[in-house]
Amino acid sequence: MATERKLHTIIIGAGTTGLLVAQGLKKANLPYSLYEYETDTSYQTRPREWGMTLHWGSEHVSNCLPPELVARLSETYADTSIDPTSVTGLPIYNGKTGERIMVMGAANPCRVSRKKLRNLFKEGLDVSYGKELVSVSIERVEGEEGEKVVAGFKDGSKAVGDVLVGCDGARSTARECIVGEEAAALTEVPLTMFNFTTRFPAGLAEEVRGLSPLFVSAIHPDHGSMFWTSIQDVPSSDPSTWLFQVLLSWTHDPLLKDLRSYEDRMAFFKQRSATYAEPWRSLGAAVPDDTKLPMDPGTLWDKASKWDNRNGRLTLCGDAAHPMTPHRGQGLNNALQDASNFVAALIAAASAKSPLADAVDAYDKEVLARGTTEMQISYKQSMFIHSWETLMQSPMVKLGMHQAKKDEGGAERGAEEGEAK
Repeated sequence: MATERKLHTIIIGAGTTGLLVAQGLKKANLPYSLYEYETDTSYQTRPREWGMTLHWGSEHVSNCLPPELVARLSETYADTSIDPTSVTGLPIYNGKTGERIMVMGAANPCRVSRKKLRNLFKEGLDVSYGKELVSVSIERVEGEEGEKVVAGFKDGSKAVGDVLVGCDGARSTARECIVGEEAAALTEVPLTMFNFTTRFPAGLAEEVRGLSPLFVSAIHPDHGSMFWTSIQDVPSSDPSTWLFQVLLSWTHDPLLKDLRSYEDRMAFFKQRSATYAEPWRSLGAAVPDDTKLPMDPGTLWDKASKWDNRNGRLTLCGDAAHPMTPHRGQGLNNALQDASNFVAALIAAASAKSPLADAVDAYDKEVLARGTTEMQISYKQSMFIHSWETLMQSPMVKLGMHQAKKDEGGAERGAEEGEAK
């Protein structure tokens, strides 16, 4: 792609979103610098690993990745043998009886490994590791023409560029630097989750994948919790080697403060899974007692509103722009569209088709509208599916996993909280 103005972009965060932005800028022959707060060692060895559901967002990947990497996208699948076009829906079960309630619609869904996806997107890129962002400013820099964006890092180093995009996740420091700490703060919602990976005995592994090759959800009508399993890695044909992601979530007590120790968490997990029908009862019993269960609250950016992009100099992308609860599987797909749209905005500005301020304003407006809509719908999904009384009114039933439209944002939060049990 031919461009005229060499706008230099500072990318904060080398997760999936930041890497895809960098690939798109590189493909367009636009300069970038990519900074990641983790070290090059911890980036590859972080103990928590999980999968993500890729569906409608896959169309945006080819806009940024070079063709040779697009052709290898299947390498990132949790199970590389599955053709996404062969999966037409994802089953939801009554956790008490084992009866299938419905099949949730999705557009060619597949489970991708976060680690595998990052490693593919990272090929051919230069990443500066160990760079923890602490400040962002717009100032004149000696030897540079006009005002520049200056990013300051904890180690005392600085980065200078024309545009800064925060791709540093739900708890984004870039967001804090752009809108201020109070306005950037996440809102915790009445949702608690165990989210971890484990292996099961061969027979159980085959049984749960017999229900669906990708993932299976069971919702218990008595206590409004969800037991969800998905395939995370298939290293061989031996089912005992298959790695699964397990999520148990609920919208009532106990809260994080009530289950501080790993022993307490495991006791609660075992007690709760024992109330489920098969195979979830046996899946819960098969989790080793010494497994350390991470426990997370649900969060979203409830204060999201138009941010001051300083004439197109500062913006956000991915989870930094719209952190959301996970039960609709929309975070990755929206992030992919963000990355593609941001790159398109920079190409327009660099080729003089649009002033930088106008290009980034248009990008920000679309991201904020789409992100706010999806945060609301995903939150509604999380609340409604944990209550048997509201389950069939949830976005899961009405929309499936398809991309939402602005007018599908749903009810006010307060009403949802009143209906969630």
